[in-house]
Order: sequence, then C-alpha cells, then structure tokens
Amino acid sequence: MQINRQFLIVAVGSICTFSSCTKQLNSDSIQPSKAIPPKSTAKISGATILGAPVMEAKVYKLLPGYNSSDDFEASGVQYLNGYFYVVFDNRYKIAKIKSTLPENSSYNSLLSSGSGDSGFEAITYDSYNTPNFYVAEEAVSHNGSYQPRIREYDADMNYQSSLWAEYYFTSANSNKGFEGIAWVNRGGDDYILGLVEGTGKVPVLKKTSSKWEFVTEITLPSSVTFDDYSDITIYGNKIGITSQEDGQLWIGSLSSTSWSITGGTAYELPKGSSTGVVGSGSNFLYANIEGISFISDTQIVLVSDKKKSDQPDYQKYKDQSIHIFNLP
Repeated sequence: MQINRQFLIVAVGSICTFSSCTKQLNSDSIQPSKAIPPKSTAKISGATILGAPVMEAKVYKLLPGYNSSDDFEASGVQYLNGYFYVVFDNRYKIAKIKSTLPENSSYNSLLSSGSGDSGFEAITYDSYNTPNFYVAEEAVSHNGSYQPRIREYDADMNYQSSLWAEYYFTSANSNKGFEGIAWVNRGGDDYILGLVEGTGKVPVLKKTSSKWEFVTEITLPSSVTFDDYSDITIYGNKIGITSQEDGQLWIGSLSSTSWSITGGTAYELPKGSSTGVVGSGSNFLYANIEGISFISDTQIVLVSDKKKSDQPDYQKYKDQSIHIFNLP
C-alpha cells in the first residue's frame, strides 16, 4: 500500500467464461531469494486451498506501449460486461482490461486523466438508474481529521464529482482507512459498504446530495480474524473480503433486510515454487492481493499491488497483476 495522505477502493459483476489454460508469469529476470523465509498463511484455519489460476498476467504486458519498468500498483478491481476496471494507488488513470487478458492489445486501455500518485484504493459500480463508478481515496486530511473521499465517474470513466464519507480517522491511524468499497441499492437509495483496513469493520454509508452519510457499522463474524483487510465486493447476497498479509479471502452472506453479514467460507491462495510456479512448492506467492470482484457465482478476479522491498524476491512473480480463480 502506498503511504501518503490520499488513498482508495471496490466491488460486483456479471457472468463470463474463460479458457481453462493458465498463463504463467515468467517474470523479469527475478532471482529467487533464500534469505527471507515465506510468511505463514492460513490465518483462518481449515480454509479451502484454491487451485491454480485459470489465467493471470502482469498489467504492463496487457497495455500497449508499456514495459517492466512501468509500475502498476493495483489496488482495486471491478468486473463489468467482459472487462476488468482496475485502479492503482500510483496512477489517476484507470485501466479497462478485456477479461480474456490479451497481451499488448488495443482492447486494453487507460481511461480518465491525471498524473502523480492517486491514492486510489478501491472501485465499485452503481448499476441503478444512471450507471456510474465510485472510486475511493482511503483517508484524506480534511478539517482536522482524516476521511475517505469517494470520487464518482460516469459509465465512460469521465470524472464527475467527489463527496466526503462521514467516517473519521486520526492522523495516527490514517493509513488504516478505507481499503475497499462495495455499492448496494436498497429502496432506491445508494449505499456504499466500506472496509477498514486495520479492523475489518464495515461502515454503511448512504449517499446524499452533500456527503456519504454514516448509517451504521457491520462487524464481521468472529471467525474472520485477518491480520489486514484489503478489499470488499458484493455479488447478489454474497460478500467477499480479501486479506493481503494472510493470502486468503472469505465469502459470506449479506442480509437483504438488515445490515448484517453471516456464515462464510475461507479460501487460501495456492503456494508455489521460488520461481513462481503455482502448486510445486510451499512459498507464499500471492502476498500482495489488494482487490477482488466476482465474475460469476463461481469465479473471481483478484489484482495485486507492487512487492515491497522487504518481501522475498519470488513474490514479484505475482505482483502488479490480474489473477482469475475458480471457486470450488
């Protein structure tokens, strides 16, 4: 996660079918590290281990005109009508990527405008009435405290406006703000469910003409005890939450009549070799997952941030990438 004073977030989808052939990431002359042992995962014990990804690719390989020196620090993803919309905390431009992940393709592009670090942490789609996207900045200094700021884009990803979220952080924990967002419509009103990175709390916010008004806060089931919480997504009554540090995701049920979350199944991302091959080793490869969206009832897309300097070298094989997984 980018540490600055602006940040952002995601969630929802439709159905799509993919080839069962996996794209392995043969990354850019990475030398395996033996100095740093892999972090142990399985924060939620008994989690179902996912199989190898259906497909995955580095973001720079998908966009024409970019190479391995270009950083795409993915922080959120939204699946919609055969495309992945991906936000980055180091870019204001938002990627639109064909869901079949064609490399160096004219189907893939960067939308909107702006330069510099955006602090974007999540993206979600509002399909009600006039369709639009919401993108979140995690915690921005405002009137003596820190608040999430929600940016609105039209269906073509043209920036429209911003509203503050009525949820507050102190400067001491401002980098533990909203790490994900998911849109819900109830009774004709727009709501966003946020996800607080450090606590896993899920604030419910209702859109008004002047702000995203705080309604209530959902506490996750006691079985969900991740070290961090990196994104949230909703698909029907399913709600998915990821953890970057634990290499896991959890899928539960969102009530349609109250603001509550119940049940749930935990999934662990597969491990692999020190050369990035999934399934042939015990190394924690997927250590930077920051975004999730449902593609269908049984398939998800994940996106990953840039590897930190203190992480093992082999974790770069899966960073700054888009990953498609089937759910058992």
